[in-house]
Amino acid sequence: MFTNRKMRWVSAIAFLVFIFVAVAYRELLASAFVSNPIPSSAQSIARGKQLFEQHCQACHGAEGRGDGPAVTTLTKRPDDLTRISPPPLFPDGVVAYRIANGVDMMPAWKTAFSENQIWDLINFIRSKHRD
Repeated sequence: MFTNRKMRWVSAIAFLVFIFVAVAYRELLASAFVSNPIPSSAQSIARGKQLFEQHCQACHGAEGRGDGPAVTTLTKRPDDLTRISPPPLFPDGVVAYRIANGVDMMPAWKTAFSENQIWDLINFIRSKHRD
């Protein structure tokens, strides 16, 4: 059973852990509230498709299922993009953050793609996998 003193220590440690996590992931957390500023038009989707085919398809595969030809050289299979939940469950801002900053084995693309290109990619990915 916890005494008041132990409870205060546990609460203080839990609070510090929460603060550390919030600070460490503040940009990712903030990205959950960012909406795609590029309308999902035929032009945006076409631009995103071109980027996907040039830069993403080798790992993610033609359909985005994580089965591209480069998979045999990777230690971990890329994410299946067909399984990304739509907003609000998985906001576009989080997808943009992951493309820009990388995740797991995926490299960061923020120096290779402009912000608009990242949003075009998201429009393409979302257009292929609408339910």
